[in-house]
Amino acid sequence: MDFKQLKYFVRIAELGNMTRAPESLNIAQPALSQQISNLEAELGTRLFDRGVYGVRPTRSGDTLYRYAKSLLKQFDDARAAVTSETEQPGGRVAIGIPGSAGKLVITPLVSELVSRSAILTEIVERPSAELVDLVAGGKLDIAIAVDAPRRRGVAITPILLEELYAVMPPGHGQSKKALRAKELAAHPLFLPSVPNTIRQRVEAAFLEEHLQYKLVSEVSSLDIVIRLVAAGLGWSVLPWSAIAEDVQRGNVDALRVSDRSLQRELALCVSDVIPLSRAAEVVRDCLVEIITRLVASKAWANATLISTP
Repeated sequence: MDFKQLKYFVRIAELGNMTRAPESLNIAQPALSQQISNLEAELGTRLFDRGVYGVRPTRSGDTLYRYAKSLLKQFDDARAAVTSETEQPGGRVAIGIPGSAGKLVITPLVSELVSRSAILTEIVERPSAELVDLVAGGKLDIAIAVDAPRRRGVAITPILLEELYAVMPPGHGQSKKALRAKELAAHPLFLPSVPNTIRQRVEAAFLEEHLQYKLVSEVSSLDIVIRLVAAGLGWSVLPWSAIAEDVQRGNVDALRVSDRSLQRELALCVSDVIPLSRAAEVVRDCLVEIITRLVASKAWANATLISTP
């Protein structure tokens, strides 16, 4: 088993097609099929199930895929490190972040990395559960995830607890410092679509207080939720990271819910199988430093640091 065979195997697994793979690898199909046959013979197991719609990895193939991705990434990182003409870390780093946290973090992160021209960042916005899966699959180097589900292949380090706010049209929160859950439930609400941890926290709080509430609409986009609230069509519950700019601009008001603890946890997620490249370590450290600075300066309001990886 060599790196060339692993490269061929991974490409077929990702494309799911024995016809397209040879074209992308610039190799004849018979030669590619022979390489895979040799690999299966060496391992003593079938790696692909073949059908009219293409090929899919067997359970043994899935296991090999995880290790092959790790080995190939380490090989590429090693080659990049050796051939680098400068001591400055370089390479591609894929970062995943949910949209809410990204509103506070991404601009200062990219600003700090601009001077490191050798590092090319790819920023991916997805729901937290998807981000954790992408880290496990080797598609992301680093992710910030909300209430990250435990997942095989991913090391999860909690970073901070972030408080959720009642969000209301401008002018509704100027005379108060906080409100009670009962007051929140009395207004028509726009809430994130399920599954969503904000939605879970809010509904659990109402249930514990035996409160009825009116859900106007489920909305998957936090930006749309904020626009609807700003238009005076209802209220919502969102984290400070999602609403900071709009509160500062006067688009919406926000108040804490004094009689309920509405919080969510943000965690740093990396693979526990694939080691970070030096460039990814630099990005991780910048990310943690920025989050720490935002919390310390109160720019990330009512957030509490848990740990710093």
